Amino acid sequence: MYRPATITDSHIHLSTAGTARARRTRLSQLDERLVEAYHGRWSRSLASRDEQGPETDVPDVETVARRWLAELDAAGIDRAVFFPAYDAPDDLLAFIASAPDRFVGYTTFDPTNRENAHRLQQQVDEGGVRGLKLYPMAGHFHADDDACFPVYEVCADKGIPVIIHFGISIDATHDLRYGNPLDLSHIALRFPSVRWIIPHFGTGFFREALMLAAQYQNVYLDTSSSNNWVQYAPVPTTVADLFRRTLDALGSERLIFGTDSSFFPRGFRTNILEQQLAICNDLNLSPAEMDNIFNDNIRRIIDG
Repeated sequence: MYRPATITDSHIHLSTAGTARARRTRLSQLDERLVEAYHGRWSRSLASRDEQGPETDVPDVETVARRWLAELDAAGIDRAVFFPAYDAPDDLLAFIASAPDRFVGYTTFDPTNRENAHRLQQQVDEGGVRGLKLYPMAGHFHADDDACFPVYEVCADKGIPVIIHFGISIDATHDLRYGNPLDLSHIALRFPSVRWIIPHFGTGFFREALMLAAQYQNVYLDTSSSNNWVQYAPVPTTVADLFRRTLDALGSERLIFGTDSSFFPRGFRTNILEQQLAICNDLNLSPAEMDNIFNDNIRRIIDG
């Protein structure tokens, strides 16, 4: 079985003491029934995969950084892209500064706040941030809202990608009205130099994600997570089907590997890596095509 000599994971969630505080703050502002739904959804998801849940006391940035270096080494991963699910800029910047040759950081915030355009520019120029992760369903905004354009202009000027979670979410408090990837259509046209990434093959909106990527050359799909959302697909679909149809439509140049790893003690999701390597080998992809998916495509995006 072929395995690329160099692998970069484009999709890992950074969980630190700071992001845990930000999560608790957000949940404290919600109706208790939503909070109950949030915890219930997480519990059912973990149980369906027979996985242990995240640790209760999330450690500081230094400890988390040491853990991730060990995890990447053990899995044979050269570099990885990390982003927080909650706005915790101090922890993100400290984390990527601890191992800039291994950790790539994408920031996150409310892009409808125009002041964040200047903040993003500072984080790129002074903090080494290399991308932006957005969660429209959590923030209750449409990705093509005009209020986001100053932030997108910074992304275009700085040459950094934007990854946007659309579709089904493990977070039961997210509003799916803001989760249609077709919101990307207008901004992919308006900001053609920005690389727009749709993770998890569109998370239930595979048809829409694939149409967008076929229509716009600056739209990419990532492979991250178990992609068990296929159980909700209108026709029987497997993860191998997602790979095959994407490769048939786009080739290997705009498909990006990721695991969707996030918390400890689970750590790096080696099973996702092994599953996706096996799928690509079963599809008889060439070494060059697999190199694109598992390393070269994301390196071209983050390194220019």
